[in-house]
Amino acid sequence: MLLVVLPPIVLLAFDISLETIGDAPGIEVPAAAAELGGALFATAFLAGLLGVFQVVGGTEPDRRLVVCGYQPWEILSARLLTIVAASALVATLVYATFRWLSDITPQAPVLVIGALLVAAVTYGLLGVIIGSLIGRELEGSLILVFLADFDAFAALGVIPMDSDIIDYVPLAHPHAMLESAVHDGTVATGDLAVAGTYVVVLAVIALLAVRIRGETI
Repeated sequence: MLLVVLPPIVLLAFDISLETIGDAPGIEVPAAAAELGGALFATAFLAGLLGVFQVVGGTEPDRRLVVCGYQPWEILSARLLTIVAASALVATLVYATFRWLSDITPQAPVLVIGALLVAAVTYGLLGVIIGSLIGRELEGSLILVFLADFDAFAALGVIPMDSDIIDYVPLAHPHAMLESAVHDGTVATGDLAVAGTYVVVLAVIALLAVRIRGETI
């Protein structure tokens, strides 16, 4: 139920925050940043929260499954697949909300959902890593929200930063993929390659973090 209610709330809140930031001296908000940025932030934020809550609340059940005979790699793989499935759901719901609230007509809806899915998986894995390191839902959620806020604003070009630095924030390349899919209906292959590398690296770190957390609790 919350996954249906939260996307429009997050999108509208992001739009309002961009309007407020745009009034500040020296800050320029790019055209269409509210719509695309809101969709990107909502996707990352919701998927990241799912990652945090899943790993923090799943440690004890995972240990019981190991006692019942399941192999640790089977449980870790199931966690990773769950993140991907949840990310796909979040990306689809955010896209539906985006189409409902925005006047922008995407040139390639499938590619748009694909770009949102990449952002969702990226932050779902970041949520798993943060949850594993912090071990508490409230603190982990606050860190995730701060990270997603900064990341989204930096990727949109709202925060004055060196362009070389912006290229390294997690949402920079999913954002470029989203813009390409919405406006041109094409796949930004270079950005897809970099974003895919992010996902692979984060997946390895997330699996290691979950395993270490399971061994230390």
